[in-house]
Amino acid sequence: MAFEALIQRIRQVKHNLETARESEATRIVLDQIALTKLRVQTKGQNSDNAAFSPYVPAYAKERKKAGYQVGYVDFTRTGRMWAAVRPYTVSVSVFSATIGVTAANQRALDIIAGARSKRGDITAPSKAEIDLSRKANLERVRKAFRV
Repeated sequence: MAFEALIQRIRQVKHNLETARESEATRIVLDQIALTKLRVQTKGQNSDNAAFSPYVPAYAKERKKAGYQVGYVDFTRTGRMWAAVRPYTVSVSVFSATIGVTAANQRALDIIAGARSKRGDITAPSKAEIDLSRKANLERVRKAFRV
């Protein structure tokens, strides 16, 4: 009887993981976005942890006059662009959930697209941020099985 109970428990955990896959993946990506935003806004670093190329002198002067920091590129003036960066579901299957990152409005999409040629994908997570997300997902599965 204990063996049958174990099999039923494994089936239930599997079902629960499948049911929560999309919402859990979305939550993990939200955390990843927060880490990326923190890195960019507080360090001015790209996904390779290298500094973004600096502001052009005229724009740096304008930012400084307006009271914004100019020591590194942070892609932050009002904060609306970062507030618009959100996850979206690309696909969900029995085996995986793929979550993408985009901006929720045209202004933010334009800022991200404009930065791409000069500074790369500013929303791209670093290797450390990806590793942390993988650890969070593994912990989620372990917790489900109480391992």
